[in-house]
Amino acid sequence: MSHQTLSLEQTKPFRHKVTAAWLSLVLGALGAHGWYLGRRYWYVPLVFSGLAILGGIVLQQGLDSLFPNLLILPVSAGILEAVILALRSPQNFDAIYNPQSDQHNQHGWPSVLTAVVSTVAFANISLFWLVHIIMAFYRYMGWLDLSVY
Repeated sequence: MSHQTLSLEQTKPFRHKVTAAWLSLVLGALGAHGWYLGRRYWYVPLVFSGLAILGGIVLQQGLDSLFPNLLILPVSAGILEAVILALRSPQNFDAIYNPQSDQHNQHGWPSVLTAVVSTVAFANISLFWLVHIIMAFYRYMGWLDLSVY
């Protein structure tokens, strides 16, 4: 009886590499991929994102305040980790996240397409945030007012 209990506690679910990469791409700012992979501090991006959103709500300064712009950090980290997870070798991924499993991840088109989509998403979101931060700086400096010229 106690032997069965020990074997059930040691059995961990099989973790798919592509699933982890898509969770990181879509919900990386909330730490969903870390929770799926069983990481110890998976909630750190969730706390950081929550504080940034809460700071924006409390200060009520809109998108020009510092707090909403801090969301670029967990969002970018999640997208970059999606690329890393998608392109990581299946043997390396299984050695870290599926050490005692009989199943193995495969490296194929789903991994490559996930990496491509993640790279395009990172480029678009990074450019959007860069333009947004520059425009907020220009508004703060008064360079967008017509009275300056």
